[in-house]
Amino acid sequence: MVAEKGGITLYVGLSLAVLLSLAVGIAIIFLLRRQRNGQPAVGELKQTAMTSEGSMPHTPDLTKVVVLVPDKDRGSPNSSSSEKTGRESVISTQRLLPSHGTNDYSLLTFGDSPSTASDHIQPYTGISCQLPSNVDLNALVWTTVGHEGGRLTLRDSDISLTIPEGAVPEGQQSNIFLAVSRDDKDRPKLTDVQTMLSAVIVCGPSTLQLSKPVILSFPHCASVKHGQWMLSVYASDSPYEEPPSWRCICTLGQETINTSVYVQTDVARCHIMTDNLSRYTLIGEPSATGKTVKVLRLAVFAPCVLSSSDCNIRIYFVEDTHDALEGVMLVEQGLGGCLLDVPQQIFFQFGGANLRLAIEDLGPGWRFKMPANYQEIPFCHIWNGTQNGLHCSFSLEHIDSSEHLLTCNIHVFQTDSLNNRQILRISHSLSENLANSSPSFDLLYRPLRQCPTTVNSSGFVVIEHPNKVFRLPIHIKRKLCDILDPPNNCNDWRMLAEQQSVDRYINYFATKLSPTEHILDLWEARHQEDAAITDLVNSLRVLGRMDAISIIEKELGFGSWL
Repeated sequence: MVAEKGGITLYVGLSLAVLLSLAVGIAIIFLLRRQRNGQPAVGELKQTAMTSEGSMPHTPDLTKVVVLVPDKDRGSPNSSSSEKTGRESVISTQRLLPSHGTNDYSLLTFGDSPSTASDHIQPYTGISCQLPSNVDLNALVWTTVGHEGGRLTLRDSDISLTIPEGAVPEGQQSNIFLAVSRDDKDRPKLTDVQTMLSAVIVCGPSTLQLSKPVILSFPHCASVKHGQWMLSVYASDSPYEEPPSWRCICTLGQETINTSVYVQTDVARCHIMTDNLSRYTLIGEPSATGKTVKVLRLAVFAPCVLSSSDCNIRIYFVEDTHDALEGVMLVEQGLGGCLLDVPQQIFFQFGGANLRLAIEDLGPGWRFKMPANYQEIPFCHIWNGTQNGLHCSFSLEHIDSSEHLLTCNIHVFQTDSLNNRQILRISHSLSENLANSSPSFDLLYRPLRQCPTTVNSSGFVVIEHPNKVFRLPIHIKRKLCDILDPPNNCNDWRMLAEQQSVDRYINYFATKLSPTEHILDLWEARHQEDAAITDLVNSLRVLGRMDAISIIEKELGFGSWL
């Protein structure tokens, strides 16, 4: 009996040992799987939660960004400041950006705040948005847009994408992004007479099915006052991760009933009405008559802390657009450079000679390291080149340590057209940190138009709430469409298009179910100034459409002073 009891005890002990071993093995396998999937182990949760906001437990995939939509009653990062703005929907996005001076990436959150998210945004817990990996993170914005519409703006590039009410199907929430590509490989290959007049703009996703056109607005650098341009919009439907295959989708003045976009060019801006989100750029070439002129922007830089022995001055000549100069500023920021003078415009004429840059009146204590005091840039490198941020540099040697001031004048001109000469005047002290005296880009080249927006902490992203974007609420637009769409002795939508100077290819609007609606959508994108409503009312008054004026005055609460 004693032997039998001992055997039972032995078997029970062995069984418990086996079970315990199995439990430990299962636990180890479970922990290994969690770590392999990038999830912290149970014992690591507290450590992960205690890391700084700028740290990440693993290397992030920068090509994929998660857009999180807060719950209805969840606090917003800037709820205290936005309580004053009244009723706003929550538009919250997140992006991964490099922390200053490190290779780590921190998570930045920005957006509108508080209130009734359920009015415009369905209660998702998170949305995944695939973004191009080859765009500059400093020129990228995205958000979730619903049926009510909105506007995305790259403020430093002065580029915006207006999504009218009804462009996104009702009941649907769509992730939309807007970006600029500054990669030389994304620029289209040009003929000898073609030249780029805008940035390469990327918007998406390309798979999004829109119910009506959106409006892409951006600056161009064609001088419409000099000569005659033949302007074309090029687009690429290639996957974002592949080199773009560019094709002309519209040449102004050559539109047909099959042209898929409407292009409106104003003095300094271009607006594209399109049903497709894709890559776009504006390309120009001289017409048969007249000499065309492209406007360039000159900017001169030097190291913020000048050496006591020498100095390297870099002079950029880029398209006169906000994005081109912004790209130069970011490059120089990485090089430790500072702006020496206010950037200047210069006219660059087709068929002209090379661009010469010459340093004159070099102050005492300095001499050129190069044999000549000037450089010439071939005409073709500027007119139809495929490189962003074109520049040249001059090396100066400091030969007198008692002289602490660097002074010179930089003359820039086409060698056959001295009348368009531009002069950059340099005067800086060696004892002064240029970063403290460099002209501010915010003051030099910021868009003059001001509008109520939501800006993230980096200052370059703007997401506007629909109530702030659209001057005319949708119910007012519908009433105007009801009375202006029907033919009325040309005193209808056709005359409105003429008054708004968008009648260059009026067949585009004629093919739409409501021409007035599309004209007003374009009006919303083109006119963001405070007097926009007043100007529209004045246009209607010229038409003699007092019934339309009455609708606006009654619905918006304005009096006859309009």
